[in-house]
Amino acid sequence: MDKDRAEEIATAEGLTKLDEKQLAQLTQSVASARELAGKLPKDLHWSEEIALVFRLPTPEDTGR
Repeated sequence: MDKDRAEEIATAEGLTKLDEKQLAQLTQSVASARELAGKLPKDLHWSEEIALVFRLPTPEDTGR
């Protein structure tokens, strides 16, 4: 990614006062995120997806 594209991304996210070192870090983090996203499986069946479940504690759970 070139410097202009890094500045575009920073401005779009409201990061208007980054210096050169911080822009380089942003460029590196975007590249790393893209690489990691590319490694994620794209063909999972819905039954293989992780499902987060929130359960409210009952009075027995809290000891009250």
